[in-house]
Amino acid sequence: MSRQYLRWQLSALGERAYVFSAFGFVHKITTFEKTAGFQALVQFSDAETATAAKDALDGRSIPRYLLPEHVGPCTLRITYSGHTDLSVKFQSHRSRDYTNPYLPVAQSAIDGSGQFLIGLDGKKLEPESNVLLASIENMQYAVTLDVLHMVFSAFGPIQKIAMFDKNGGLQALIQYPDVQTAVVAKEALEGHCIYDGGFCKLHISYSRHTDLSIKVNNDRSRDYTIPHAPLVNAQPSLPGQHSVPMMGPSAQQYNGPLYASTSDSIPVQMHNNSYVPPSTMPAQMALGMQFPNHSTLPPTSTFPMYGSDRIQ
Repeated sequence: MSRQYLRWQLSALGERAYVFSAFGFVHKITTFEKTAGFQALVQFSDAETATAAKDALDGRSIPRYLLPEHVGPCTLRITYSGHTDLSVKFQSHRSRDYTNPYLPVAQSAIDGSGQFLIGLDGKKLEPESNVLLASIENMQYAVTLDVLHMVFSAFGPIQKIAMFDKNGGLQALIQYPDVQTAVVAKEALEGHCIYDGGFCKLHISYSRHTDLSIKVNNDRSRDYTIPHAPLVNAQPSLPGQHSVPMMGPSAQQYNGPLYASTSDSIPVQMHNNSYVPPSTMPAQMALGMQFPNHSTLPPTSTFPMYGSDRIQ
C-alpha cells in the first residue's frame, strides 16, 4: 500500500489545506463524501512527509480558529491510501492541484454570472493565485519595496514585486513561485499591520495575474529572479499609472530619503524558512523581529513591529 497519500475522515466539514502543509508541500487534494462521512485524499511529495503528518495528526482535532462558526469539532482519522497519483483535472472547491496554477477552473464551481459559488464555510470562494494583491490602509509609516519583501518573504521566496498608487493609496502585487505559498501568506497576513499601533494595515486578495511583467528594476518594482539586474530611476510600475496625492505628506515622500534611519543594520530572525532575502534590508527594522510560523498560525495577533520611524 502506497505511503505517498493520506486519507483522513472528518466528523464535520471545514478542513483547511494548511493543516497538512505544516509538514511539507501538499501537491494535490481531492475531497468526497461517503456513508462514513466527509473524506479527502492528500498527496505529499514523499512517503516520509506523509508518515510524519499521519503520526502527528491522527486522532487530533482541527484547531477551532480554522473552522467556520457553524461547524462543530472536527476529528481527524488518518490512514494510508492505495492510490499512486491523484488525478485532478479541474480546480474546484472539491479538488486542488497546487503544482499547476494554470489548471482550468471547473464550470461547476462557477455560477451563471461568472462568480464563484459559496464554499462550505458559507463564504464566496475566491480563485487562488500565486500572485497576491496587497492594499495598505492607514499608511502613516514608510512602506518601501524592501519592507514588503521582508514581510512577504517570511513565507517563501518572492519572485517579483510591483508597487503602484491607486484610489489614493498604495497597492502592490507580490508574486510567489506557487499557489500554495501565496495561500499561506494571505491567510497569515490578512488584516495584520506592518507597523505597531495599527499603522499600515494589510488587506490581501488574489490577483488575476500569474506572471508579472517587470520591465525595469527600481524602487517601485523588482524582479528577484534576476538578482544582478541594474537598478534605474523610479518609474510607474505599469503603463498609465501615476502617483496619486495622499493626505498629509505627498506620495513622492515615500521614495525613502525623508525617513530617518539607524546607522547599523539589525539582524532579522526568521523561523522555518530556508529562503534568505537580499541583504539590502531597511535599516529601520526592529530588533528581534518575529515572523509568523506558518506551521502554527494563531487565530489573530498583532503583526510584529517593523520599525519606529514615522513621517515627519
